[in-house]
Amino acid sequence: MAVKGWPSGRRKGVRALPRLAGRRLSRRQFLGAAAGLAAALAGCGGRQVQQGPPPMASQEAESPVRGGILRLPGYEAAVLDTLDPHQTQFGPIYSSHSAVFSKVLRYQDPLQGVIVPDLALAMPEVIGDPPLEYVVRLRPGVRFQRPGAVLGRPPSREEQMVGGRELTAEDVKFSFERQMNQASPRWPFYYRAYQYETIESIQVVDRYTLRFRTRGPVAPFLHYLADTNAFIVAREVVDANDEMNRQEAMIGTGPFVWERLEVLQQSRFVRNPDWFGWDRPDLQRPYLDGYTSIFAFDDAVIEAAFREKRIDVALYQANPQWVLRLRQEVPGLQTADVGLAAWVNARLRADRPPFNDFRVRRAVHLATDRQQIIDAIWQGYGKMHGPVSPLVHWALPEEELTSLPGYRRGRREREEDVAEARRLYEAAGRPPIEVTFSNIPPGLASYAPQYKRQLEQALGGQVEVRVVSQNEISDGHRRGTIAFSFAYDNGWIDLDDWLYPYFHSRGTKNSFGLRDPQLDAMLEAQRREFDRDRRRELGWQLQRYLLERVLVRLDMASPVELWVAWPYYRGFRPLVFFGTSYQLADAWLDSRHPSFRGRPTGS
Repeated sequence: MAVKGWPSGRRKGVRALPRLAGRRLSRRQFLGAAAGLAAALAGCGGRQVQQGPPPMASQEAESPVRGGILRLPGYEAAVLDTLDPHQTQFGPIYSSHSAVFSKVLRYQDPLQGVIVPDLALAMPEVIGDPPLEYVVRLRPGVRFQRPGAVLGRPPSREEQMVGGRELTAEDVKFSFERQMNQASPRWPFYYRAYQYETIESIQVVDRYTLRFRTRGPVAPFLHYLADTNAFIVAREVVDANDEMNRQEAMIGTGPFVWERLEVLQQSRFVRNPDWFGWDRPDLQRPYLDGYTSIFAFDDAVIEAAFREKRIDVALYQANPQWVLRLRQEVPGLQTADVGLAAWVNARLRADRPPFNDFRVRRAVHLATDRQQIIDAIWQGYGKMHGPVSPLVHWALPEEELTSLPGYRRGRREREEDVAEARRLYEAAGRPPIEVTFSNIPPGLASYAPQYKRQLEQALGGQVEVRVVSQNEISDGHRRGTIAFSFAYDNGWIDLDDWLYPYFHSRGTKNSFGLRDPQLDAMLEAQRREFDRDRRRELGWQLQRYLLERVLVRLDMASPVELWVAWPYYRGFRPLVFFGTSYQLADAWLDSRHPSFRGRPTGS
């Protein structure tokens, strides 16, 4: 049986990937999936890479070629919590949502903070100085998808209720108020509610017009309308338990229809012919017939698939050397070395022993060798990470961060940090420490024994580690049952999202038991500051306070990802933030380019 998603002939003896009914994915299941992929690829037919010339100088001057299925490696087929676009915390899943659902606004360039209309006809009218009201006018004629009509199959019950219906102001109002409803049985899972608590009222003025009124000045309010999970959904697809955790409910107004999801195999999307097309409906995007995200995290599997053009773009997972080698062997590939907003961090419970003792938290912070993490997990391709990603405008300057204890790289400074860590740990009574690692991605779990040895050597105490599923990590954070976790988090765009939900006393992601009135006041102050430079300075003050006096989230490092893409893949944009798959509306496959020769047919 051929692995789903890889275009190939049938091969006997290849076992299928596990099809999981639940969402608690164990390390064994992940590794089993990798073995299945590798076995299947080993027997797949394929041609040698045709080394074509460098890409054409300007794709903008060319007429895009329509059609074809773009094939990408990714994690979108690993469902770790829920399919509900307002309740999931798993970045790859809301990347899928971003291709299917629309928002009032969207980020055209997240790194530069450029926000443009999505469902809105224009940028909102801002009323007041400072602003307290925002008037949003929607595009008329935007309609919910009709998956059955597109895919040639009978419509689901959900499609019968909403398919083809025009999106109106009532849908926008419902989508935000749903996440503000504290009476909902799903209230604990609305992790973006910290944004919408700033809204005093949402008034539907007419079919296409809404008026938002905030409780006070909110500098990032337009960001809230464009943020990665601010999806507009139809009331009809939400069930009586306030959930839309099923494939049939994935009906939005975005550029792609979600054809199907096969857990730990693939997630398939096809072109939405009824998409409104932003400000250029005349372009009749998407150009692609669709795209497939194929579950793959093994470097050997990804490299082989890319060389045989069974995927059109690739990046390393744990070993960057094959990407570097490939770039030398195959001239003309598109390449990009970019940071990923997702990062590795540890979370400590500050309201119970031993981490209610600041000395223990600071000891762990100082004892942790962040450069070792970068070297062990990503072979040196990473960046040290403070409370805000170094990718975004709001981060502490790198020269300041790397001069601080816990981040210093010099041998003498590192020895000083370790000596201080041991002194603090011994003064606190040398309590035993248990670290709970997430099993995703596998390279993180593999680092657990090395981290155990590092802490034991630095502190001179007893350290135990265990590895659990990411779902158990999330449950432990919500229930307060994990004292010290070590895992990935998704990464964010605005200063508010990096800090407020984690460290405010009412924060939806405050899994630390943290209550600090001074910190609350600082977090609220940055929300009120509309001057970008002054707000950044407030953000720097917050980060210094967190590193000097709090230390409940120990921010470690983030990867620098090395990408390669075949020249025929036009509109290639490497992933930096999850939730930006709507950008694939501009992508296309140039079948005229010489590098397209040898690309297997099929989807």
